[in-house]
Amino acid sequence: MSYGLLSLGVQGVRASQSGLSVVGNNITNVNTPGYTRQVAQFNSLEEGGVLQDSTQRIVDKFITERLWADNSRFEAAKAFEAMASQLDNTLASDSVSLSAKLDDYFAALQAANDDPTSITNRELFIAEAQATATRFNDLYDQVSQQTETVNTRIRELAEEINSAALNIADLNDRIRIAKAANKDAFELLDQRDQAVQELSQLIDINVIEQGDEFSIFIGNGQPLVVGQSFNPLVSTPNELDPTRQEIGITLAGRVNDLTGMVGGGELGGLLAYRDEVLDPTLNEMGRLAVVFADSMNQQHQLGMDLDGNMGQNLFADINSGNLLSTRVRAEFAEGSVQIVDTSKLYASDYELVFTSSDSFRLTRLSDGESWTDSSFSAAATNTDVDTDGEAFFDSTSGELTLQIDGFRLDLSRSGGFATNERVLVQPVRTAADDIAVNIKDGRQLALAAPVVVAPDAANNGTGVATVQLTEVSTPLSNDPRDSIAALMPNSSSRLTITADSTVVPEGYTVVSSDGLALSISLDPNDSKNLLIRNADPSLNGEIVMRVEGVPQDGDSFVIDFNFDVDGTDSITNVGVSDNRNGLLMSDLTKAATSLEGNYQETYGRIIERVGIETKIAQTDLKASEAVLKNTVAQREEISGVNLDEEAVKLIQFQQAYQAAAQIISASQRIFDALIQAV
Repeated sequence: MSYGLLSLGVQGVRASQSGLSVVGNNITNVNTPGYTRQVAQFNSLEEGGVLQDSTQRIVDKFITERLWADNSRFEAAKAFEAMASQLDNTLASDSVSLSAKLDDYFAALQAANDDPTSITNRELFIAEAQATATRFNDLYDQVSQQTETVNTRIRELAEEINSAALNIADLNDRIRIAKAANKDAFELLDQRDQAVQELSQLIDINVIEQGDEFSIFIGNGQPLVVGQSFNPLVSTPNELDPTRQEIGITLAGRVNDLTGMVGGGELGGLLAYRDEVLDPTLNEMGRLAVVFADSMNQQHQLGMDLDGNMGQNLFADINSGNLLSTRVRAEFAEGSVQIVDTSKLYASDYELVFTSSDSFRLTRLSDGESWTDSSFSAAATNTDVDTDGEAFFDSTSGELTLQIDGFRLDLSRSGGFATNERVLVQPVRTAADDIAVNIKDGRQLALAAPVVVAPDAANNGTGVATVQLTEVSTPLSNDPRDSIAALMPNSSSRLTITADSTVVPEGYTVVSSDGLALSISLDPNDSKNLLIRNADPSLNGEIVMRVEGVPQDGDSFVIDFNFDVDGTDSITNVGVSDNRNGLLMSDLTKAATSLEGNYQETYGRIIERVGIETKIAQTDLKASEAVLKNTVAQREEISGVNLDEEAVKLIQFQQAYQAAAQIISASQRIFDALIQAV
């Protein structure tokens, strides 16, 4: 009997001691990241007694996997929100705001219009135009710095992911060895779970448990870790756009692109931010810069400066030779992009893919709109492509010209294009960085209109006419007469417009002093505007005469040059106090110059879009954080160490230990009593 008691007591002491060890281990690791609570398992023996035969690691695989997924979503939202908030603050900052600078620009233009003879006012406007161009440049620099930030972080994340993957592969191997030696390896399992959690912060993962090992897949199923080996990630510049870092995985010595497949973790958040916010913002800023420069240039060219010359480009030519080729990125072909209609431009990049040697697909990346070769009207030659929706494609010689969305693309490749060959088209990406002022002298500011209109002294009606030049012939020269040569080719040219109610519906006739065949028509948008053109459509000069009041039949108006000419055909008296073209330039602040409206509306929508994306990102961050906290709490409830609970167990095992010791002591006393009785 005493031997049985002694055996029971020893077993109880050992079991309680093991329980105390497990509880002590839990308590000492209460602050260890990734530690999973352990519980001693006891079994009763058939012949009586107890055996502490194992220790259980308390873990819920479903909760753990959900924790990894929620952690990945939170880190993606966190990275996205941080970059979006930074961009939002940049665009709204007064120090770089385009809105305030555009207000200053038009205020300076108005001051120049108030006194067009003032050289000082003209110079101040030129200075403000330079400041506006510089503001575009500075804003581009600040926003594009985020591109380099994203690129740098992508390179760093590739290294961090590789380090984490290598650690997991090593832990797989160590756990395999421990299991083969019949060891629990709880600490190694905790370390591996913690390593996977840290990896999930960097990239979205799919974990598959295969025996004692984890296999981890990323993207659309590419293996990052398989058993004791891993496939490293690499960060490389995009083959068409070296300013963009791409992410790929090395499989069998070949790098497979993952850039469009990563959807979680900090890496996924950065890639999503770049695609959804940063690149579109750069394109929208570029479109605004192109629209602003081009619309100002077009109107300025229709004016006349203080020296009697037709206006030059106020800002640098948006289609200068050095810009045309920078808008196309191709590996094998040569190309150029010419902006033909800024009002039709989209803030987007385009991808051209040759689906075969004689077919292609063009995709507008901002919304996924696509066109194939059959979507375009075929032109006989590349020079015939002059309207949106037209294309010339000679697959044999390797020539492609197409026009869409306000730009014209020209490509050439010796020997023809290859299947799956890709071309990246960026009509407006860097335009905010490219904008610059073209004229430096206030005298070159073309505030005056090159033509004037005067009523005949014998007019009996109340008609009052104004006139403006709206379209110039190409190429331009510095003489206003050359610019309107289609209508008034000589220094003595005059146009006489006479009211005649019998001419329906125009109500006017036009006579050229040079005998040119001219046409006159009503503006379909405003019946008070008369559009005067050359009957030959290839000559694109146009004058708009607006008639207010009611002229009587026979009343006439004479259109003349806005200067006097002597016998040597040199300018002797210029309309220096004329500000009509300057007023038209001022009116552009209200005109719908792009698909987004006027300049201020376009910039306002840029800020609005970024603000909305930032607000959504902040909401998503809060939501994902709340979900993550809930999952962490669930994991801690199951696997975490509760000190109160462990304290109770500690007392329980202490008391059990003491009780078992008392059994041993009782057994000893009984044994001693029996010996003494003999």
